Amino acid sequence: MIKGIISLFTSGIIFNPLVLLGIAFGIFCMATKDAAAIQVAFKDIHLYLLVLILSTAYVFAFKKVYKDNGDNLDWGIMIFQSILGVAKFAVAAVLTISFVVMLSF
Repeated sequence: MIKGIISLFTSGIIFNPLVLLGIAFGIFCMATKDAAAIQVAFKDIHLYLLVLILSTAYVFAFKKVYKDNGDNLDWGIMIFQSILGVAKFAVAAVLTISFVVMLSF
């Protein structure tokens, strides 16, 4: 288990802002909500829209991808990265909740 946690830091995935946001959201949910409220939160489309807005802002501000000539943005890759950011958030939140539940027993 320790090797897995160390690999998260050495690969750099843990330092992605959306992963950190997902971890913080997972800890917040476990600290303040019960299981039914967590399910309602994860089924709410507004959460994912908010994360999509944050992810898009992050990609367009810090992780721009240009086409081969360097003049134009590669919109397809940037939109894909924004959607991938939402997936990273959701996976990080769910795995954080699972980790906290595992440690609580």
